[in-house]
Amino acid sequence: MRRRSEGLEEAGHELNLIPYMDIMVNLVLFMLYNITSFLSFTVLNASIPQIAPDSGQAQQQLQKKSLLLMVRVTGDGFIVDPSIQGGPAIPRSQIPKKNKAFDYPSLHQQVLGIKNQFPDETKVLLIAEGSVIYDDIIKSMDALRDEPVKDQAPKLLFPDVTLSIL
Repeated sequence: MRRRSEGLEEAGHELNLIPYMDIMVNLVLFMLYNITSFLSFTVLNASIPQIAPDSGQAQQQLQKKSLLLMVRVTGDGFIVDPSIQGGPAIPRSQIPKKNKAFDYPSLHQQVLGIKNQFPDETKVLLIAEGSVIYDDIIKSMDALRDEPVKDQAPKLLFPDVTLSIL
C-alpha cells in the first residue's frame, strides 16, 4: 500500500509551463516590434547587376547606341565614367570635394548633361569605396535619380541605381 501511494505522489506533480509561456510571448512581441522598426530603414530600392543577357537581347544591344554610366564615390570626390557602345566616347571626369564635402550639385549637372544625350537611358552603376559614409552614398543616389522641377513632378534622370562597393 505504501508503494502505491509513493508512486501516486510522483505522478501527481505537473510541470508548470506558465512562466515559460510568459517569457516566450514577451520574446515574440519584442522581436516583432524590433523587426517593424528595422523595416523602415530598407525602403531604398536598388538592383543587382545582371550576369549575362539573353542572346536576343545581346544582339539588340550591339545594334543600338547604348550607355553604361558608372559613378565612383571615392574619398577624394566623384569619378563619372560613361562608357558608350556604338557611338563617340565621352571622356571620364572627376569632381573633387569642396571644403572636405562632396559636390552633389556638380555631380547632378554632369549627369544631367549625359542624360540629355541619352534621354531613354535609366540605369547607372554607383560604385562606392568602403570608407565612404552611408549618408554620402544616399545623397549621391539622390543626385543621380531625379531633377526637381518647380510646380511639377520631378524629372527622372537615372532612377535605376545599381550599388556596388569596392
